[in-house]
Amino acid sequence: MVHKVSDNIRRRPVAWFFAISLAIEIVVIAVYLSSGAAGRLEAAIRASGLGYRTDFVSAVRLVILEPQASFGVFLSILQPLSPDIAAFAVAGLAFGLGGIGGVVALVRRYRSWSGDVGWLKGLRVWGLMLCTFLTMSLATAGLNYLFAPPGSFEWVNTPILSWTFPLALLASIFLDIGGVTEETGWRGFALPLLQSRMTPLAATLIVGLMWGVWHFPARPDILAGDYGLWGGVLLLAILVVRFVFLSVVMTYFYNRVGGSTLIAIAMHGLHNDSVFLQGRINAEGLGPYVVSELTLLAPIVVTACIVLFISGRWLGFDKKVWYVYAVRK
Repeated sequence: MVHKVSDNIRRRPVAWFFAISLAIEIVVIAVYLSSGAAGRLEAAIRASGLGYRTDFVSAVRLVILEPQASFGVFLSILQPLSPDIAAFAVAGLAFGLGGIGGVVALVRRYRSWSGDVGWLKGLRVWGLMLCTFLTMSLATAGLNYLFAPPGSFEWVNTPILSWTFPLALLASIFLDIGGVTEETGWRGFALPLLQSRMTPLAATLIVGLMWGVWHFPARPDILAGDYGLWGGVLLLAILVVRFVFLSVVMTYFYNRVGGSTLIAIAMHGLHNDSVFLQGRINAEGLGPYVVSELTLLAPIVVTACIVLFISGRWLGFDKKVWYVYAVRK
């Protein structure tokens, strides 16, 4: 029986990875909501005055200031950690230590770039990535300013010209909870496996779709019908579209450095924008929510279209390497 399960995981590693990560997430969110941890965390955030931030530094500060939030913070970290837990579990069960999907390969992708890329090209790609994501965030801020309901847009005191801003930006890049806890799964495990079996664009669309659907349980307000049936459908659809197009951009830079979980973590952190370069729409209701989602989506779509125009379906992947995979199969 155990042998049959292991064989099934080996044949469908990405499907098992997604199922396990989704199952873990649902259990964690159920405990988070039913235990009262969600309410205590919300109260602690309001009492601390720290606001809603997504980096580990802010999480530690919140626990120090409001110890009653500890369990909620723990669950809030465990929830996005589910793809990484699933990735290591499936990698070990399906491939062991070796192979493209094995544990060793998973760990080796914690690098800035591959040896074939070299430091000079690697630094150029990282620089271009940083400029791209900062530009997308500032474009979102501009769109928020133009289209947010009157009086609802705020910059949240982002100290762009302060000497502390580079430190805050560095924390958002490498200490963002979502980036650190998710990307070993999405782009460290699932993407390389899928790219070894299909074109990078096809693999990216699958990863983006899984990534978007995986976020559904983390939106209990939408699922509970707070925005109505069709409002909820619209918001979830925009969410999936955003993650699909964002995956196109992320795959391009990921492949340009030869496969790096670190650059995926950095891109995820920049997108989550814990330094609030994008500003914030501070208004309630379906209308402002949709506007905030569309202003976030628009620059990503434009950037993804540019990437597709430049690189086509290969998204920065070396065609020769892909053909070697195809021959081996």
